Amino acid sequence: MVTGLTAVETGELLLDWNESPLGPPPVAVRRLIEAAAQLSERPVGLADAVTDLAAAHLGVTARQVLLTSGVDEALDLAMTLADRGWALDPGFDFRARIEPCGKPFAPIAVDAGWQPVEVADRLGPRDALFIAQPGNPMGNLTDPDWIERHRVRCGLFFLDETYQGFSRARSTLERGIEDDRTLVYRSFAKSFGLAGLRVGCLVGHPDLIARLAPARRDAPIDAINLHAAAAVLDDPGFAATLTSFVVAGRPRLAALLRDCGLFAEVRDTETNFVVARPAAGPGDTFAELLAGHGVRVKPCGYFGLPEWIRVGVPDEDGLNRLAQALDRVRDQLRCAV
Repeated sequence: MVTGLTAVETGELLLDWNESPLGPPPVAVRRLIEAAAQLSERPVGLADAVTDLAAAHLGVTARQVLLTSGVDEALDLAMTLADRGWALDPGFDFRARIEPCGKPFAPIAVDAGWQPVEVADRLGPRDALFIAQPGNPMGNLTDPDWIERHRVRCGLFFLDETYQGFSRARSTLERGIEDDRTLVYRSFAKSFGLAGLRVGCLVGHPDLIARLAPARRDAPIDAINLHAAAAVLDDPGFAATLTSFVVAGRPRLAALLRDCGLFAEVRDTETNFVVARPAAGPGDTFAELLAGHGVRVKPCGYFGLPEWIRVGVPDEDGLNRLAQALDRVRDQLRCAV
């Protein structure tokens, strides 16, 4: 028997996994309901159809797109072409896939502004460099000049654009990919509101995509994921609505966190979350206090930032509930003094 309770059943406000504050895309829900009667059949041809849709959405050719079962499979595929993987530390945990692939991880330190230090002279032709743009959990943009200096020195450059939909910066795909060393990852989890599924795609030069394709598992993406991806790509209106909602709500969330008096620092981001440093204690302790009042946020110790928390942009009701929980935490901390 499954005993885990959902957020609806517990009444918790979940702001810890950067999920859609508007729920799932209705067009994907309808498509999955309609496709349920076909789950006894292999989705023959559906992966090719989704590849074509993804290519059209991203403004590239189908030969430049490789569907993957989320970012984990994308990273595993990339590491088949490298002997060592580099990434920011603190930052998104690319190490969690680099090392299980049997390859060493090389950390890149960041400065006080969360910009990476120079390591270009240490990169070799069999090194892979992984950068999230915008980053996670910091939510900022890495200096594009730094990216270009380092991109040309490594053997494989992997740019994770999972949060691109919420950013003011131009995508690398808008400028085009002409070399065979650059891979761009796009996810359907965030700006398309499908965090509960595992589907995304790699985009690169056709020759590079052709080198990666043989390393894939047979049919790595199931029918559920493919049907959902097809739905949101065929009708991207929800993605536009969701990104606009988040971009408008992000400064309101940041203002609430700044004004509540509980944080020593709050940083704006280019994503669907805001990051904040509690004034009293580390991030995990503060996250536990909020959880005691029905609101879950993400402590960033896992990413190497133990003093910080990450808070997803909520809807209007969620913003009010967060404000109430912060008030209760403030009263709780006052009573503890």
